[in-house]
Amino acid sequence: MRTRPIILSFFLLTIVLLTAQFKMTAPANGNGAPVGATGSPGDGGSCTGCHGGSATLVNLITSDIPASGYIPGTTYNIIATISHTSFNKFGFEISPQNATGQLRGTLIATDIAKTQLIGGGKWITHTGSGTAGTANSATWNFQWKAPSAGSGSLTIYGGFVKANSNNNSSGDAVFVSKLPVQEDLSVGLKENKQIVSEFSMYPSPCVDELNISFSNKEFQKVNVIVRLLDGKVVMDNDFTDNKSDLKLNVSELAKGIYMVSITADGKIQSKKLIKL
Repeated sequence: MRTRPIILSFFLLTIVLLTAQFKMTAPANGNGAPVGATGSPGDGGSCTGCHGGSATLVNLITSDIPASGYIPGTTYNIIATISHTSFNKFGFEISPQNATGQLRGTLIATDIAKTQLIGGGKWITHTGSGTAGTANSATWNFQWKAPSAGSGSLTIYGGFVKANSNNNSSGDAVFVSKLPVQEDLSVGLKENKQIVSEFSMYPSPCVDELNISFSNKEFQKVNVIVRLLDGKVVMDNDFTDNKSDLKLNVSELAKGIYMVSITADGKIQSKKLIKL
């Protein structure tokens, strides 16, 4: 006769345990976002994985990277800022990646109280004390060291959250941000002015054949690389016949603007090429 009360008690106890387990496993990323939440094509997801809803694209990332592009090996300052009229708890995750999701450059956490590196340094995110906003706004500062020459263009991807602190995903807002960055392909020209007078390239605009002439005929080896403006190499030729004039067949290149980099005896110079 006491079987029914026992079964009912067991059922209620099960409900309580399941509820407690759900609360313990509910999304809670106050100590940092999980890896792969920037919304980049490589990451394949954003903060919606834990906070639900859909992500809105906005501009939340700024930097002191010149409009002409990054200089390889140079360190730049990155700033991520988010605000809300009523929320005062925020989170973020940022990663500099190329189109295939590979890390480009090096992230540097300069404010360890508010930011931390995760995933072997591929991502930077908030810490536990870095989620608190001030006057309904949060700002995170860190640095990024540009990759080596020839790395090409990339994008600094970011995932952001405005949280209402109710310990679950309801009512939160998710955003993604993108900061496209190109490589400054004229860096060789700036750093090696000593060979400017020794190198000429004609005609430009060019249709079929590009002529490269050197006033110094003593170069033992010359390397000619032609890149798209996003840094992708489309031609790479070595010349070792010690001739002062070189001829490069560019007839198969599509119409557009390219960067031609000349390396001679370890010195580099770059010039723009207009292909008709």
